[in-house]
Amino acid sequence: MEELTAKEIEAFTKNFDSRTIKKKTNLLTAGKIAKEVYFIKSGCIRLFYEKDGEDISAYFFTEKMFAGAYDSFISRKPSRHSIETIEDCEVLAINYNDFQQVLKSNPKLNELVRKILEERFVSLHDLFTSQILDSPEERYIKLQKERPDLINRIPQHQIATYLGVTPVSLSRIRNRIAKK
Repeated sequence: MEELTAKEIEAFTKNFDSRTIKKKTNLLTAGKIAKEVYFIKSGCIRLFYEKDGEDISAYFFTEKMFAGAYDSFISRKPSRHSIETIEDCEVLAINYNDFQQVLKSNPKLNELVRKILEERFVSLHDLFTSQILDSPEERYIKLQKERPDLINRIPQHQIATYLGVTPVSLSRIRNRIAKK
């Protein structure tokens, strides 16, 4: 893809609202329509589901990633998941109408967003496949290898639900790996 010019980057980012968001801020509650997406300058945001009164972590967004309930944002339908900040965050936020206008005004930006979504699709497909084919220990080892920064940034009970195990099982997995 052709690089964006300074003018194109400025046109894109002028539609974003720069924000500082405190840790443990709820950005979206399940059942609501996502009004914004966020580009993370610093911090960590968690996407999660609630089932039977328990949170199940589905994804963690960190620096230089777009975060949000993109399915709800685009479809304008209520989200099935919630989004919260895990750390204090510096983000750039954009609403649906501004986002659509920016994409219409510049084909190169439209292509950039498509590439970002393609990468996210592949990442989520890999995660989905791993949940089916890999053991919890294999999933933890992959997490250590592919996103090592998350291990110390995310509370262990949230990592456990992300891996599909209990916190006690995660502790056992970590102990087994440490002994190898």
